[in-house]
Amino acid sequence: MNIDVKGVIFYVIKLLLIGYVISGIILVVLALMMLKTNVSPGVISGGLLFAYILSCFIGGLLLGKKMEKRKYLWGVLFGLLYFATLFVISLAMKNVTGEMSTETVTIMLLCASGGMLGGMVG
Repeated sequence: MNIDVKGVIFYVIKLLLIGYVISGIILVVLALMMLKTNVSPGVISGGLLFAYILSCFIGGLLLGKKMEKRKYLWGVLFGLLYFATLFVISLAMKNVTGEMSTETVTIMLLCASGGMLGGMVG
């Protein structure tokens, strides 16, 4: 199977953008919930994790369908790219060191797992 590397890169970038739009929509809903109701921080935290996992699942699903072979690996790759982009942006905005906390590693694993599951389903 010959892979058009340029085409795959552009497709992955397109899927990343779709994933961030999905996350953005969920974050807007969470912000409205915070504004209109008295939700607990646990609900907000769960909503953030849901946004990450759902975005990675959909990206992994679509990438897995496109690639046809080793779908789960493409899904994991998508989840890790999704996380890496978020991580780099948060580093740039917070001006912090690149130290990874337990929470950060957990989010990375959830993104990779969500992408892998999407790839397996795809």
